[in-house]
Amino acid sequence: MRKRVTALTMAGVMAAALLTGCGGGNSETAAAAGGAADAGKAESAQTTAADTKEAAADGEKVEITYWDQNADTKRTEIFNKLIADFEAENPNITVKLVPVPADQAKSKYDVAIQSHTAPDCGGVSQYWMSDFLIQDALVPLDDYIAGWDQKDNTLSEFDESIRSMAPDGKMYGLAHMVTVPVVWYNTELMNHAGCEIPEDWDGVFDCVEKMTDKANGVYGFSIRGGAGSSQQFEQMMYQYSGQLDMFDENGNSTANDPAHVELLEKFASIYNVYTPESDITNAVAEMNAAFDSGSAGMIFHNLGSYGQYVQTLGEDGFAGLVRLNAVNGTRTIVSNGAMCLSVFKDSKHPAEAFKFVSFLAQHEACSYISEQIGQIPCNKEALEDDWVQKAGPIKEAADALLDPGTTVTTLPINVIGYYDLHQNTLVEGFQNVLLGNMTAQEYLDSWASEMTRLKAEYDQYLQSK
Repeated sequence: MRKRVTALTMAGVMAAALLTGCGGGNSETAAAAGGAADAGKAESAQTTAADTKEAAADGEKVEITYWDQNADTKRTEIFNKLIADFEAENPNITVKLVPVPADQAKSKYDVAIQSHTAPDCGGVSQYWMSDFLIQDALVPLDDYIAGWDQKDNTLSEFDESIRSMAPDGKMYGLAHMVTVPVVWYNTELMNHAGCEIPEDWDGVFDCVEKMTDKANGVYGFSIRGGAGSSQQFEQMMYQYSGQLDMFDENGNSTANDPAHVELLEKFASIYNVYTPESDITNAVAEMNAAFDSGSAGMIFHNLGSYGQYVQTLGEDGFAGLVRLNAVNGTRTIVSNGAMCLSVFKDSKHPAEAFKFVSFLAQHEACSYISEQIGQIPCNKEALEDDWVQKAGPIKEAADALLDPGTTVTTLPINVIGYYDLHQNTLVEGFQNVLLGNMTAQEYLDSWASEMTRLKAEYDQYLQSK
């Protein structure tokens, strides 16, 4: 079966009055302020790109700034090494690294964009792109990519997803790394319970029951019930159903698909029976702690946890399930987008900025950073490197992404208001279902209604353009 990539991210942007998402946003005035100013800004960027190419050919030395949007001590060391390697190959370009903590990155980008002090280039979560496109902050990279000798080594699945973010279908970032959701399980607890490795969610629930040993403080599963729970469950339910479309042909959300209701009812039935009672408010840190300590036999998170579990449980102490059989017979990976590398229109040296981000996206650099932080490189050659083959869960994810029998679908991260809905509304509803204060059907009907409304507003915006 040919791999299907569903661009659930809706191309285009909405009026900024609709923007109330994660990490702040822009005002309607800022969105409208584009006009002649943005046209001039775009023209300036194009002119600067041409001028910079000529300056680079003459050997003129330039300095560019790169923002790492998820900075910590380890990542800073990694980037410093990669920058040194890049500067050795490109002596006329100096790269200034600015480490930005993850919880500050989006708001700092927004402030910098509004004040026209954005960096030359930086790491950009794919779900930020719609907001940045509203502000006309990013340089389309298509002309640069056309002349890039490594362009055929990027994963087309994520290239297509990035293109779908923009109404003009252009590339406003290079896919760098990606993480996929995983059902992690404790191998010792699994073996002790006599469980077969699950092939579907029914097998997961069977193992959850068998692994639970309350007398010894062991639960089969830890549910993320607090912050971030609804989006994580969204990945679960589309993996469970195999449904690839977030909206039907009439623009109605599929969040309340019968299979999704069924899955949520199953989770509600195991809460505080085969899971800790504290799960109701637990966020990712508490969920991971339960798995690290061996008090939870299984959790649902993503590959970003791999390095942490190696340190706490050892390489043989845990394993992950990347692909589970959906109820419709398919195997679906549900992605929340890639981590991208973008060039900003405030840059006076966009050609050099692209040279650096394309360096980061090529085989050697992409493989190196992905290995160090435990992510999946979005470079085909890097996916075949030895470290990927030896890292069990990452290899499974890489194999799945390259397998034509796997379907890859992306959450509706481009719907303006999507993250606001998750942050401010859906978490409380999810908790109420677990507590028995609301039925799964009521909750998912409300969820679907809100998402349908957001899409209708988006469609109306497009018609007004």
